[in-house]
Amino acid sequence: MKKIEAGSLYLKQHRNLFQCPICKGIFETVDGHSVVCANGHHFDVSKKGTLHLLMKGGQNEYGKEMLSSRKNLADTGFFHPLLDAVYAHIDDPESATVLDVGCGEGSHLHYLTEKGLMGTKIGFDISKDAIQLAASNFFPDAFWCVADLAHSPFGESAFDVILNIFSPSQYQEFDRVLKPGGKVIKVVPNAEYLIELREQLYALDTSKREYDNQQVVDRFYDIYPDAVSEEVIYTVDLDAKSYGWLMEMTPLSWGASEAALANAAANPLQSVTVAVTLLVASKAV
Repeated sequence: MKKIEAGSLYLKQHRNLFQCPICKGIFETVDGHSVVCANGHHFDVSKKGTLHLLMKGGQNEYGKEMLSSRKNLADTGFFHPLLDAVYAHIDDPESATVLDVGCGEGSHLHYLTEKGLMGTKIGFDISKDAIQLAASNFFPDAFWCVADLAHSPFGESAFDVILNIFSPSQYQEFDRVLKPGGKVIKVVPNAEYLIELREQLYALDTSKREYDNQQVVDRFYDIYPDAVSEEVIYTVDLDAKSYGWLMEMTPLSWGASEAALANAAANPLQSVTVAVTLLVASKAV
């Protein structure tokens, strides 16, 4: 089956997971390779089997090279320990309906699928390049769409789990699309995340070398007072290739001076620390 046909079939089977981003109406029919809402707005399934549900724009600062580097780094297992921790918080992974918010090029959802996340999954990102890459490499793992969290095209009380890994949050929207009892699993970097790289690139700039995400954590607890947290810290060994991918992937390199980047290229790190906080909360029943 061609991807465009598989994407159209998915929409026929799961129209209830979506809503029109223009009028918030339900998706009423799938006509050929287009989905049509109750007010006549229609959206075409692409040849790659993806759906573009973004009102305007569609790109962010993450280009194709950065996204490809992130996939290459993910393929080495760079994120596996933190994703193992995420997986452990998913109830009924064989059947859970999951929304990956800001899914990027799809590598996180792909790994979780390989671990046993076998229910209905949707990954979305504001970047068209990211979704094209996800559909090219991981098409069978999920339904991939271009969308904006601020104008979410997903149905009310549709999902068991929201994954929010290194991406912005919209808690009112999370509450709307989660089923009663559903979970939000948010991953945020903490003070030790990539500390070696920050020290290498910003040795003389304390404001960029030091990092604090406490406001994000506090905000999560303001919204979900009964939330639980888990610290995940581990070290990843790097070779020349993986160090290069890390440098191309991380926004940390964007603000570094030419001298700092040259020094980093001449002295690649041998290892780096991954240190994150998992924040987990459930919607009231």
